Amino acid sequence: MNSSLPEFFAGYAGLAHDSGPGHPESPGRLSTVIEVGERLAAEGRAQLVEASPEKDLALARTVHDGAYVDFLEGMGSHAPSRPIDGDTRVGGATVVALRETLGLVRELSVTPPGTFRRTFVAMRPPGHHAHSGGGMGFCAINPLAILCALRRSGNPSERLAVFDFDVHHGNGTEEILRKLPGPENFLFVSTHRHPFYPGTGSGRDNWQGADGEGILDIPLPAGTDDGDYERILEEVVFPRISLFSPGAILVSAGFDAHRDDPLGDMALTEESYHRVGSWLKGATKGPCAAFLEGGYDLSALRHSSMAFLSGWFGE
Repeated sequence: MNSSLPEFFAGYAGLAHDSGPGHPESPGRLSTVIEVGERLAAEGRAQLVEASPEKDLALARTVHDGAYVDFLEGMGSHAPSRPIDGDTRVGGATVVALRETLGLVRELSVTPPGTFRRTFVAMRPPGHHAHSGGGMGFCAINPLAILCALRRSGNPSERLAVFDFDVHHGNGTEEILRKLPGPENFLFVSTHRHPFYPGTGSGRDNWQGADGEGILDIPLPAGTDDGDYERILEEVVFPRISLFSPGAILVSAGFDAHRDDPLGDMALTEESYHRVGSWLKGATKGPCAAFLEGGYDLSALRHSSMAFLSGWFGE
C-alpha cells in the first residue's frame, strides 16, 4: 500500500451504520468526506487505498472488554441497530463497518517504524469516546486506541503521540492509553471545549515526563476562535509534541469545533484545520494516521476536511 503519495481510506461499509432517525452522526458525514478524498485522488494529490476486512472483531479485544466484543460479534451482519446508551446505537451493519476499519488498522499496525507514511481513515462510526468497557458518545469501538496497542506490542520502544482536536475530549482514548505498558513512550494531547460532553479533560490529571511524554488535556471555553486556537497550537501543542519527538503520530480528526457546527458552540474556521494539517506534515519521519471523528454540519465538514487534508498532504 505504500507509495510516495499520501493515502485516503474510504470506509464505504460505514455508510450503512444506523445511528437512528434524525441523528447528527449521519451517513452524509462519511459520504461528504469520501467525496473530498476522491477529489484529491482524481487530482493526483492522494491515492485511494483498500484493506481486506477482518473476519471478526478479534483485534478489538486488545483494548476492549471481551464480553462487550462478544456482544457485538453475536449480533450477526443483518441485526437491526439497538441502543447501547442514550445516543449510541449498534447493529449488524455497524459490525461490518468495524471489521472493514480493523482491516486497515491491521495494515497500519505493521508499518515499520521510521517509514514515512500518511493515511487518512474516513470511517464511521467514530471512535474516540469508546473506552475499555464499551462504546459511548456515537462510538462503538476505538480503532485508534487499538492501533496504539498493536504498535506498542510490535514496537515497544516506538515513541507514539496521539493528538485529538475534536471539540469533545477523547476520554476513551486517554483511558485506554493510561493502561498500556511503556508510559514513557506515549504522549496524549487533546484540545476540546470544557466543560462539555463527556465531562472529562479538565487538565487536572495532566503530567509531563522529562522527554515530553505524558498527558496534556487543554480545556477551551465556548467561542474559542482561530486566533485563540493558533496561540494554543503555537505556544503549547506543537512545542510539546516536538519535545516528545514522536516516531509515529495518530490523530483523532474531529471538525466539530467549526463555527457552523450545530453541536460544538465554538468559532474555528477552515484556517485552523489547515494549520494543523500543515504542521503535521513535518511532525514525524515515521507513520502518521488520522481517523475521522466529529463534524456535523456537512458544508463545514466538507471545507474543513479539505483544508486539513490539503495542509497535511502538501498544499
